Amino acid sequence: ARRAILGALALGPGDQLLEIGCGGGMLLRDALVTGASATGLDHSAEMVELTRERAPGAEVVLAQAGRLPFANDTFTAVAMSIVLIFLDDPVGVLRECRRVLRSRGRLALYTTGPELRGTPAAPEPIASLGHFYSRHELVELARRAALRDVAVRDDNGGQLLTARA
Repeated sequence: ARRAILGALALGPGDQLLEIGCGGGMLLRDALVTGASATGLDHSAEMVELTRERAPGAEVVLAQAGRLPFANDTFTAVAMSIVLIFLDDPVGVLRECRRVLRSRGRLALYTTGPELRGTPAAPEPIASLGHFYSRHELVELARRAALRDVAVRDDNGGQLLTARA
């Protein structure tokens, strides 16, 4: 997932990345190597602390994905890895992503496809808490959030959604 997201975003110096649901900070750590600046956001205080340890140099904030504490047009790129399945209001979160992205800013999110529900990639009981989307449903979510150039690539049951603001 991390490689797919970073490959799709093609970050470099001058980019400002926001990762929503930064978890343990591995994607942010790899993003910093590209010369981009990186900001992580997580709803868990424990994950925020872990990310700060693993990705020194990244700004990390404790907040909710549905109410991003950033000004409009702040970031050139937004990433999410295995976060979408846990969101109660995915369109609202994607609208927030659109709001904080600069014009033509890039979004890349990786999620688990419905065919992996109940497998080791998305085991029960966690899978019963998640929302799994078909390729068509992912495209529709992104379009309802006013994102453009929407595409979904299947990756052995994983799904990489890319779009632009």
